[in-house]
Amino acid sequence: MSSTAQNFGTDAIVSTDRPQAFFVRQEQPMTRVSHSPTETFSDAMHALQIIESMPGHAWSADAAGRFTYVSPSILSFLGKAPVDLNPSGNEDEFGWRRAIHPDDYDRVAARWRHCLETGDPYDIEHRLRCVDGVYRWFRISGRPSRDSQGRVTQWYGTTIDIEDQKRAEAALRDRERELSQLVNMVPSHVWRLTPEGEPTFFNKRMVDYLGLDATDTDKPGMSRLEAVIECVHPDDAAAFRDTLHRCLATGESFALRYRLRRADGIYRWMSSRAEPLRDVDGNIVQWYGLCHDIDDQMRDDEALRQSEQQLRQMIDAVPVRIWSATPTGEIVHFNKQYRDHFRSVIANFDDSVEPRIETLLRELIHPEDAPEVQHTLWNCFETGGGCVMRFRWREKDRLYRWAECRVAPRRDQDGAIVQWYGVSLNVDDEMRAQEALRRSERQLQQMIDTVPAVIWCTTPEGIPCYLNKRATDVIGITLKDLIAPDGSRYLTVVHPEDRDVVDQALARSIETGTSFVGRYRQRRSDGRHRWVESRAEPLRDDSGKIVQWYGVSVDIDDLVTAQEALRDRERELSQLVDMVPVHIRRLTPEGEPTFFNKRLLDFFGLGSPAQLDKPGMSRLAAAIKTLVHPDDSDRLLATVRHSVATGEPYSMKYRMRRVDGAYRWVDGRAEPLRDQSGAIVQWYVISIDIDDEMRAQEALRDREQELSQLVDMVPSLLWRLSPEGEPTFFSRRLIEFCGLDVGAFQGPGKNRLLAAIATLFHPDDQARLAEALTHSLVTGESFALTYRLRRADGIYRWMSGRAEPLRDESGGIVQWFGLSHDIDGEVRAQEELRLARESLARASQAASLAELSASIAHEVNQPLAAIVTNSNACQRWLSATPPNLERAQKTVERIIRNANAAADVVSHIRALFNHSVESRTSAALGSVIAEAQNLMAEEAARRGIRMNVEVESDLPPIALDRVQVQQVLVNLIRNGMEAMDSVTGNRVLGIRVHRSDDVVQIDISDRGPGVEDPERMFEPFFTTKEHGMGMGLAISRSIVESHGGRLWAENNESQGATFTFTLPVEVKSHHDARTLALSPS
Repeated sequence: MSSTAQNFGTDAIVSTDRPQAFFVRQEQPMTRVSHSPTETFSDAMHALQIIESMPGHAWSADAAGRFTYVSPSILSFLGKAPVDLNPSGNEDEFGWRRAIHPDDYDRVAARWRHCLETGDPYDIEHRLRCVDGVYRWFRISGRPSRDSQGRVTQWYGTTIDIEDQKRAEAALRDRERELSQLVNMVPSHVWRLTPEGEPTFFNKRMVDYLGLDATDTDKPGMSRLEAVIECVHPDDAAAFRDTLHRCLATGESFALRYRLRRADGIYRWMSSRAEPLRDVDGNIVQWYGLCHDIDDQMRDDEALRQSEQQLRQMIDAVPVRIWSATPTGEIVHFNKQYRDHFRSVIANFDDSVEPRIETLLRELIHPEDAPEVQHTLWNCFETGGGCVMRFRWREKDRLYRWAECRVAPRRDQDGAIVQWYGVSLNVDDEMRAQEALRRSERQLQQMIDTVPAVIWCTTPEGIPCYLNKRATDVIGITLKDLIAPDGSRYLTVVHPEDRDVVDQALARSIETGTSFVGRYRQRRSDGRHRWVESRAEPLRDDSGKIVQWYGVSVDIDDLVTAQEALRDRERELSQLVDMVPVHIRRLTPEGEPTFFNKRLLDFFGLGSPAQLDKPGMSRLAAAIKTLVHPDDSDRLLATVRHSVATGEPYSMKYRMRRVDGAYRWVDGRAEPLRDQSGAIVQWYVISIDIDDEMRAQEALRDREQELSQLVDMVPSLLWRLSPEGEPTFFSRRLIEFCGLDVGAFQGPGKNRLLAAIATLFHPDDQARLAEALTHSLVTGESFALTYRLRRADGIYRWMSGRAEPLRDESGGIVQWFGLSHDIDGEVRAQEELRLARESLARASQAASLAELSASIAHEVNQPLAAIVTNSNACQRWLSATPPNLERAQKTVERIIRNANAAADVVSHIRALFNHSVESRTSAALGSVIAEAQNLMAEEAARRGIRMNVEVESDLPPIALDRVQVQQVLVNLIRNGMEAMDSVTGNRVLGIRVHRSDDVVQIDISDRGPGVEDPERMFEPFFTTKEHGMGMGLAISRSIVESHGGRLWAENNESQGATFTFTLPVEVKSHHDARTLALSPS
């Protein structure tokens, strides 16, 4: 094209040195007005220089959209001539189509057509292709110029390169999206609380789980926290509230397991942990928590997700403000955007001279930013280097907003700066968005570092590239510890036994792109290994290619331990179900059998319940038809269907067919298992084999009938009492005897036992009977007593009453069973016999005394008669004349001999009752016991009695009359043997000799019936033997007391009696005060 200028309108100014370059004058006149054509041309050229030197690209177009001017810089960038941008006759609507990215063209063309039609401002961002074929982002702004009638005459605009800004925004969005994806990919519920405990954030997984967001918990009169606690199971809500409030008050870490209600109403167990985030002063800023779903034993599908942040979009198509200055910084020109802004902010701006930069900085820039902006700007002017500044400046609403100013110099051919150009963009929304993104990034990073789990990332090849802070704190490793020297992953923290399995599983997931789930033992910083569950999910780009792997490792050591215990318990329960001696089965909510325990399968001879299936029949009906007795099947089927329909348990006895074809009675019971909503999940049924019991009950009924007849036929009066003593049963004979039944003693506030005692028993026996019966009721001891019972005709008859308690397995008394046997005739006969015995005893004693007296008289009368005879003879010899003195002397000698003979008889009789001390010698008591044992050995063998002798060693010698002490021993041993004549079983006579203080004690014990009156039995002539005289124990006590000892008797605690006597170690000289009357006075 020639250098000759082409005129494209009256408002165009020709540029003779630039082909097809046009500059359209401004709509508003410059402050300085030139009148001459030379000056006008000069100003136009000056303005053109400003436009072509600024760090942006200017353009203009006519009302039809045909470009009338395009700055050389954009033409150079596009590698096109001006004519290439306007269509020729045979081209489409816009000639610049090939310069715009194909994906943006339709949008750009539609907007440009709209603006051409309506006159609206044109603001858009799109990609332009550079001469080298690379696309870069630009922001294009255009404003229409109108004539006096308001018609659009020209369009003026700028094209600013925003590729770097776009890249920065994309990088920031990618980082934010990456962090947001990381939180949203974490397979757990993440939440955040204020320091006071109010929920402010739930991640997406938690919102989906609860069916509400943190903001949805706002309820009138209720805090958000209490609204959230409503989602916790009622049984866990109190513990959750108390634990959380304690942690909020103390700042301690929060850890709890509880059930959390899902949006569908189902409660699932959660393991929740929370840690406080503190500022530099240690004050809690926020609480970050994590809920890990532990309801499924081996699964945890929940991933940690980040909250849905309200991310603001970067502002698109902001207005551009352009200015130019001299090399020294003097302002040359402000475009219309700047001037409009100055007018809205600076009062009387049009009346002032061209402002200086210092004034504008003071008026427009935020005081905190002005010094730095001024310093940077002057530094540019001094050094000649460009700069990019961001600062806050005042808008027309008097508020400060962020702006970005780019400054670049225009140099001449020698490199000298000719002019400075600057462009200011409104980046307030961008700055605020970046600040919000930075805050969000900090919060996300804090959340990731605070959440009680190890979070990690790997490259698409599985090489670790990120670990959160908790990994370093808990495991004690850094990222480099997980990378081998050759650059491959190095799973040092995995237990050696688990390492290969984990590495292979991770490699398989990386190769196939499937999710990774693994449980293994992880080494902690203290060297211990704990079970963790790791999950990893791939992050893919728009094409589906894996960009990164995000993973979380949650400590499940306590869960694994609990699950292992649960599995052991499950095995035990399974064994118990199979071993328990009952038949167990499980039914669906509709009643279909799904499980038989081993005992039931063996009983029926089945391998599984599926063998019962029959075409056209439910499994329940088929099972009952096949396995239940025909007489019971319809009733059982109806009962089961009724329970299934109503949800009521059932209990029924019926007969089931065993594998051998025999039917056996069972007691079937069924209970439903319900979920938390009350819906029946399963039915559990047990069948207890009661065939033997049924047969036993039948036999028992027969036996009961027989016993009832037997009770009525027993010739005694039978009765039964409650454990408290209340009469509950009288036998028929007792009712006939008394004329009353137990019902006769009933009444309001009436004690039936006391009423029965007062009515039926003799008044003299009532107190004794009540005392004995009360003692038995309190202690549980057997009851035995004789008493008088009133007959129906008013006559009292002696009864022998006995009662025994019936006890249950725990020893508790269930009932008392008693019997009253009529012994009236026996009592009267025994009374007559007692009187007869007393008379006989007195007669026997009198006879014995007569016999003893006759014996004494016989022995004494002989010498006395001789004395009388000799006395008479002596008298005759002395009366003779002369007296025969010789004969008389001989007669007197005979009289003396006869008198001595009588005295000897008396002495011998006296010696029987008054033993002398002179005959005692010092002897070892053991030898005396042995002699007495030898004397009684033959009799003991004859009676079948074993003598058990225990003599203490080192006993001192005792001064005793050996014969008399042996007589005492023999008497006591014989009495003990005779007492055991009626005893069956083991007969043992015990003889024990030991020292006690200053006496030696001899105990002779038997296993007989005992003694009724231990003191009276030592009285002379008192005896319980049929042919006894009652003198043996009296004489034995006299002998013992004559030795200075004592003799007494006691009943043993269990059985029999013990006779004990003592002998002093040193003999005391005394005589028994109880010497018999036969001793000489």
